Parts: sequence; structure tokens; C-alpha cells
Amino acid sequence: MTNLIYSHLFLFTYHRKAEQTFQEDADISKYHQFPNGFYSRHTLADTDSLLIACSVEDKHNSPDVLPFRELKKTLLAKREELAISGELLGKTWLITGYLQLFSSHEDVAKSAYESLNFGKWRSQEAGEFMGAKLFEIWQTPHNWENLETENNHILIIIYPDLNAMGNMAKFYEDWRQLFCYRHKIVWAYGNTRQIKPLLAANFSPSLETLKIQLISPEPNLLESELDQLKQSLDENYKTLRFYAEGISLLEVQMQTIKTNNYNYLERLKTIETKANKIEPNHPNNLDMLKKFSEIVQYKYQPQVEEDHAALSPGLRLREKEIDTIRGIVEIRQAQLDDIIEKRDRIFQETVQEWGIGIGVAAITATSISPFIPNITKNKLTEPFPAVEGVINFSLTFIFSIIIGIVATNKAKKLIKYRRS
Repeated sequence: MTNLIYSHLFLFTYHRKAEQTFQEDADISKYHQFPNGFYSRHTLADTDSLLIACSVEDKHNSPDVLPFRELKKTLLAKREELAISGELLGKTWLITGYLQLFSSHEDVAKSAYESLNFGKWRSQEAGEFMGAKLFEIWQTPHNWENLETENNHILIIIYPDLNAMGNMAKFYEDWRQLFCYRHKIVWAYGNTRQIKPLLAANFSPSLETLKIQLISPEPNLLESELDQLKQSLDENYKTLRFYAEGISLLEVQMQTIKTNNYNYLERLKTIETKANKIEPNHPNNLDMLKKFSEIVQYKYQPQVEEDHAALSPGLRLREKEIDTIRGIVEIRQAQLDDIIEKRDRIFQETVQEWGIGIGVAAITATSISPFIPNITKNKLTEPFPAVEGVINFSLTFIFSIIIGIVATNKAKKLIKYRRS
């Protein structure tokens, strides 16, 4: 079977722009040569792009062995050497070459595609571009967290002859822009697929949070409950912040998809217009590339809009839960403060009452102690002065205690009267 002549393999990669990243002039891309190839790094707004290309040397003969595996190794090695920092948005492989008219374009495209180990070929609808045949191979990723292996977008352009391939370089930057818009859309939609289950898992509050007793009269129970409530309130604030950021990110990605889909269609129009001016005698049919925009318009955008509408009420649920917990915290804090205030007041009043009683008892003891010996002195105690001392002390103590208790009771009544 005849293979592509003068085969070229291009790799377009796109990364989110990191700080202090590579920057070239906003309007002009620079091309740097290496053996049988070139590369160009260029910043597109918030995206760093890298275009690497290499080709076979023979421009006129069909090779016996497909060269694309070797070309792919060369590109991947160069990509590693020129690695751009930042998250990968996506990559596109572009296969080009020319073919004699008697060969089957789809068979040749299939052989070239399968030689790169991207998967099984599926029958493709061909487009037309300046006399060339176009084939596009891509399917929606299954694992949105691994776009490096899941998001392989391949475009094959088979020209009718070497002269037609001469116009290829005039469209490098157009393809760079077109693929950039495409990968931004896929990346943004992939982000929404990862955000959705995280938001869904935190959509509604846990009922355990609100299983709280209405009355907790014991101070130690109130303090323990307050600690739990405050911890729950802090956790819910964090969840609310995470949820709000997720909803906001859905909105951002929704707008990213919409904006880049518009830019994608506009760039396709630019390519068609440019191609018609260069080769007015060759029809251009890029409808196959427009089908991606239809997927975006009728699947991606409605799905993200539906997810946003369905998940947004979760914000209100979270806010309501926080208001509820905060209200209970305020009630419990007021209850605890009231109990502590009463406990402190009772303690202070008790100290005052007993302070007065003890003070009065002390004064009483001091006042009556000189008179006690005259009362207790008699002939029975004279021979035993120690016994007389014990009796004197005991009577003084008893009288002072009685007077102190009476004074304490009077002080208690007076304090309660003043408080009321």
C-alpha cells in the first residue's frame, strides 16, 4: 500500500500560564530550527503554547515503512527538553503529507493513525481543505483527571501534491489558535465534571448537627455542648466557603466554555476565508470540525448550566444551617452566662454573709472575753486554773459563734432585700 509522501508530524500542546513563564511577542511567533524540524513557543493570553514539528527528508518518494513512530519519539523528546510549566490543557497531533490520486485517502490516514498507537480507527467523515482531505479523530475523555492520556486530538491532512503542501505553513498560527480554543473548552468542561460530585456530596447539611437538646441546665453540659456547636459552626463555615468557591468555579468554567466556543467558530471562519483567498478554485468543507462546536452547544453548555442550577440551592441550605447553629450557640451562651452569673453572685453573697458573721463573732469574742472570768470564777475552779481557762475559752467561743450566726442570718436577709 502507498504511504504518505513527505510525512510531517506536528504536536501542539497548551498549558495554563504559570508565574514567570515564557513570554514572546503577543503578535509574532518565533520559529527555531532543529534537525528535520522546528519548534515555536508562544503565549496566547493566559495560555502557554508549544508547537513542535518534524518530517522525513525525502520529499518525492513513498517510504516502505511508516515513519510516524520515529517522528513521535523525536517530538516527545523535544517536548521534554522544552517543557512548559503549568497545568496541561490539552494537545493535538497533526499528521500531514501528500498522496497520489489513485490511493485511498482513508486507508492511508488509518495506517498513519494506528501507527501512533492512539487506539482503534473508526470510520471517519472526510472534510476538504484547499484540495486536501481532512480526517479528525477524537472522543470525549472518560477520565477527566488524566487529560494527558485521555484527551488525544488528532487531525490528518492529506494534500494532493507537494505544491499544495507549500501553503501549509501559512496556517500554523491559525491551527494553533483553533486548537487552543478547543482544548480550553474540553479542559473547562472536565473541571466541571470533577467539581460536580464534590459539590453534590456537600449539598445538604448533616442532620446530626441539629440533634441538640432544647434544655441543658447543667453548666458542664452547656460548656461541652457549646464546644461541639462552635466546632460544628467552624466546620460549616469551611464547607460553605468550599461550596461557594465551587459554585463560582462552575460559573467561571461555564463562561469559559461559552467564550471559547464562540472564538472557535470565528477562527474556523477565518481559516475558511483565508483558504478561499489562497486557493479560490478548491472547495473548503470544514463541517467536520464544526461538529465539535455542536457538541459544546448542545451537550457541554446545557449540562454545566443544569448542574449550576441544581447545585446552587446548596448555598442557601448551608447558609441556613450556619444561621441555625449560630442562633443556638447564642442561646446556649446566654444560658451558660446566666448560670455562671448566678453562681458567682451566690458565691459573693455567701462570702459577704459569712464575712459579716465571722467579723461580728470575732468582735463579740474580743468584747466578752474580759467578763467571762468573772462569771466562771468560783471555788471549784480555783484549785484548777487550767480547767478555768478551758471553760473561759469554751464560753467565749460559744457566745461568739451564736452571735456570728445571728449576724450572718441578718446579713443574708439584708443582702437579699438590697438585691430585690
